[in-house]
Amino acid sequence: MLKRSFLFLTLSSFLVACSSHYDRKEIKAGFETDCESSERKSKMTQLPDYTVINDETCENRNVLIVPAKTLKFPLSEEDQNDVKILEAKYDQEENCAGLAAPQIGIGKRAIVFEVHDDPELKKWRPDLTDSMPKTIWINPSYEPLSEETHTDYEGCFSVNDLAGPVARFKSIRYEGYTPEGQKMEGVAHGFLARVIQHEVDHTNGICFIHRVEDGKLMSIEAYRAMRAKAMEEGRND
Repeated sequence: MLKRSFLFLTLSSFLVACSSHYDRKEIKAGFETDCESSERKSKMTQLPDYTVINDETCENRNVLIVPAKTLKFPLSEEDQNDVKILEAKYDQEENCAGLAAPQIGIGKRAIVFEVHDDPELKKWRPDLTDSMPKTIWINPSYEPLSEETHTDYEGCFSVNDLAGPVARFKSIRYEGYTPEGQKMEGVAHGFLARVIQHEVDHTNGICFIHRVEDGKLMSIEAYRAMRAKAMEEGRND
């Protein structure tokens, strides 16, 4: 089964957090996440909860608004374990394009993501031009190749019940390291570039809601209704 995207893979292309199947039940499942104190467990069978920035009961949500720790190579045993926890949390989700360590309470610069070359999805997402298999990056970063941006709707496991339009660079140059310390660099366009920017933002203490213009945030229910209407009319805007 292809990993579903928790970028909204629908609407004018979709959110940085949703389902490439356009199944509204599946989309709903991707967004309804409860948050308790996101205490890291050493046992891989007991994964941490999501850290949610707009949930006052989430005790360690400040990890989402401060820059994460830069890791050194070779990774320590603790860092390796944290990366395994991040990957395991990602793997258990069907509706997830990407996940960053701060989203599960781990204040370290580590992300995991993937974007599939899905012909069906391309019908609704014209900017799905680049793909990448599941990838884990340590200390990731990016820089824009131009000032040209594209605005699309995003959502996030770390933001309960909200969606909003976010302008992202259309093309970026990225850099990161594998858990083994191998440098990875290249260029990404379209939705892949959006996913990378969204996840790297998390390692810099930025959630998508920090990039939404005042008055533009909406409820997930409002987004679903807007998207359903667009799909009924055969539009991908």
